[in-house]
Amino acid sequence: MNKNKLTEIDKKVIKFLLSAGVYSDNAIIKNLGITEENLKNSYISLENNGYLEPYSVYQARQANKCGNGKCENKNCSSCSSCYENDIDYSNIKVVTEKAILEFDK
Repeated sequence: MNKNKLTEIDKKVIKFLLSAGVYSDNAIIKNLGITEENLKNSYISLENNGYLEPYSVYQARQANKCGNGKCENKNCSSCSSCYENDIDYSNIKVVTEKAILEFDK
């Protein structure tokens, strides 16, 4: 998909994601009446255009704000990097500031 060329489905997905905090893929598919393939392609497009990012990218940025994952002398109770866990975040996407600025109106 071309950069900066969002489809109507892409726009619906990002607006839906901005309407609340967390949704499963099935909830998005059901609420928007799209297919799993539509959603997969939309995620790719939205990520390529800077509207979504992998959780690992978000987490790394938060760790830098939190002292590279070290909580010494930092108020970072909300930083997940300060806690060790075995949760798999590989499929989690985070809405970016760009998406909020452009679509959360």
